[in-house]
Order: sequence, then structure tokens, then C-alpha cells
Amino acid sequence: MTPAVGHYSWAAIVAVVALLAFVLYRRGKRLIGHQRFHERRLTIRVIIFAAVGVLLLVTYAHRIDPVLEYGSAAGGFAVGLIVALIALRFTQMGRDEDGVWYVPNLYLGIGLIALLLARFVYEYFVMFPQIRKQVEEASAQGAAAAHSVAFTPQPILHGILFLVLGYYVAYYLGILVRARREGHLHAEGGGSN
Repeated sequence: MTPAVGHYSWAAIVAVVALLAFVLYRRGKRLIGHQRFHERRLTIRVIIFAAVGVLLLVTYAHRIDPVLEYGSAAGGFAVGLIVALIALRFTQMGRDEDGVWYVPNLYLGIGLIALLLARFVYEYFVMFPQIRKQVEEASAQGAAAAHSVAFTPQPILHGILFLVLGYYVAYYLGILVRARREGHLHAEGGGSN
């Protein structure tokens, strides 16, 4: 028998922690420090994040309490917009011999990483055990009950998800607008790719 912590084996915990560390490292590189401006990449990111948000909103119509889901999404998105506007005020932008660059605010970047980490930890150590317990209880009642397990809505998690989506959509759009307004795109012939 494999040694375990709670419901999880050590191998599962190490695998999740390693994956989380990798995701946070990659995310941290994009949120902290000197960034090269690539107009096409930023435009594609805006489209992807907006599409993910719209697709999630469509799925909320079939949830147990869609009003709660839509409300948490709207609240999170609004907070994300506000955070993005604050971040844009503190973002430095310029040009050097390699092209256009921008530097996001260090503290907001660290805050977003901490928020994402807290969300992952909450899902892994709080939500997954609850879901597992519901599925096990439903399975004990029979196959039909196992397929009809209704998970309780998690407005905080949906709010955080839409906070991040709102932040990225607004921040990247703001960087694109600012680069155009400051003349970085015209001098470079449409931005670097």
C-alpha cells in the first residue's frame, strides 16, 4: 500500500506540485519582468481569452443556479477590468534596438500568481475531496444515481476565473491600444511578430 496524505498518495501530490510549479513558472515569466511586444501574439491571446469566457458563459445556462454563476462571472470580470486598468497605469513601455517592450507591474504580477496558486490549492484540497465523496455516495446508491450527481456551484472559483480572464483581455487590449497611441506600431510597421 502506498503511503498517503488524506485521500492522496505521495506520488499524486508530488506530480501535482511539480505541474503547479511548472505552470506558475511559465505564468510568472509572462506576468513579471521585461516583455517583448508582439502585436499578433497579444491579439491572439485576447481572442482566445474572450472565446474561453464566452464558452464558459454558454455552459452556465445549464447549471443548477445560472443566476449565481452569471453573477459571480460578472463580478469577477469587473474586478479583473479594474485590476487591468490599474496595471496599465503602472506598466512601463518603450523601444530599444530590438523593438518594443513593456514591463508589467511586479506586485500585481505576484498578486495574480498568488491568486492562481490559491485557486489551485483550494480546488485540489477542498473541492476534489468533496466531489469524490459525492460520487462515492452516489455510486453506493446505484449507477443511475452516480450519473445524476449535481455538484454545488462555486461562485468564488468562477469569480476568480473570470477575474483572470477579464484581467488578461483588458490588459492585453490596453497594451495594444497604448502601443498604437504612443506610435510604437507605426514606427515598426505594424508591430513585431
